[in-house]
Amino acid sequence: MPKGKGKTVSKSSREMEQFCSVCKKTFQMPVVEEGDAHNAIWLKCPGCDGFLPLMVEGADSGAAGGERGGNASGLNDLALEDIDTDSASEYLESGEYAIGDIIYHRSWNDYGRVIAKETLPGDRKTIIVQFINQGKIRLLEGVAP
Repeated sequence: MPKGKGKTVSKSSREMEQFCSVCKKTFQMPVVEEGDAHNAIWLKCPGCDGFLPLMVEGADSGAAGGERGGNASGLNDLALEDIDTDSASEYLESGEYAIGDIIYHRSWNDYGRVIAKETLPGDRKTIIVQFINQGKIRLLEGVAP
């Protein structure tokens, strides 16, 4: 059952042990931001200085409450048969996406649909994607390589 072996959270230092798919190594990564409704934690890799989201255990259990519960619009009821996987583009931080685009996240082996876009302080851009397995996740967009 423990999907991410070795994941530990140190509440005092706000660091987590996590594998970076870019560096191909496990690091103690500082927590830089907690996502909406605390369903994701953003970590900063000390190896490549990249940011990666980490789902909080139990957040995708389908329990009522938070952003993962059902809603009237059906956005949280995405299934593989609802997505044309042939038209999906692989998610890249440097990519630009439009609402309705279908993306494939290679690290999670999951497909999703872009449901919203945001501009954060510092002119950082994000997309909010409803994934089949991961649920609703905020991802970076348009990051210069």
